[in-house]
Amino acid sequence: MTSPPSPARAPVATVFVVTARAVAGPGNAQPDGRRYDILAFARAGDETEARRVAFQGLAQLGWIEAEALRAGEITEPDAIPQDLRGAFERALAGGCSLLVYDER
Repeated sequence: MTSPPSPARAPVATVFVVTARAVAGPGNAQPDGRRYDILAFARAGDETEARRVAFQGLAQLGWIEAEALRAGEITEPDAIPQDLRGAFERALAGGCSLLVYDER
């Protein structure tokens, strides 16, 4: 007797960091029209999906004219600095987390 073929395994989603810039638009909590640097932590299966998830997260919070500067997969979660760990964990749980840097 033979076993049935194993089902194809779905890719495991991981968290990527997408470095972005975006403008605080009219729908933003602080719609000042300024451009900000943002780290978007996005749970995704690959870099293309991570950028899409990051852009969706930005748009939902009123960020406009978003551009992704670079993206990379987090391959060693234990190496994440403590001040970024919360954003990583929120992305794992909810799909996307943003850290906005105010350079004023």
